Amino acid sequence: MDQNQTINDSAGLEPKKLAILVVEDNAINLRLITAALTRAGHQVDSATDGQIALDKFKANAYDAILMDIMMPVMDGLTATTEIRKIEAGRAADQGKRVKIIAITANAFEDDRTKFFESGMDFYMNKPIEIEELNRILQL
Repeated sequence: MDQNQTINDSAGLEPKKLAILVVEDNAINLRLITAALTRAGHQVDSATDGQIALDKFKANAYDAILMDIMMPVMDGLTATTEIRKIEAGRAADQGKRVKIIAITANAFEDDRTKFFESGMDFYMNKPIEIEELNRILQL
């Protein structure tokens, strides 16, 4: 491999800038996650419960959603199930599935099964490790 090939390959490794919805009812966690994602160059929107997240999803396009599990009004599992139903209805038009990442303090084996059954793609334990989150977002 010559030097020009190396330069061209590394140029293609720049992380994608994404539109991300962070759904978190804890104000401190929300601020920390939002700040980290914004510093990484992503466009970040937020919601403090699953119903607000569902309403925002209906009105906006997101590349990824970070979904807290335990929230007031509508929990993350219910919100994810509803988002996947909306996507199924849109499939003929857009054909794009948003990446949904569970963020939770409780990730026992039966919890993880529920996350995936609801339609989540990944899960992360709190506190969130930003490097790991960035890796998942780029998948």
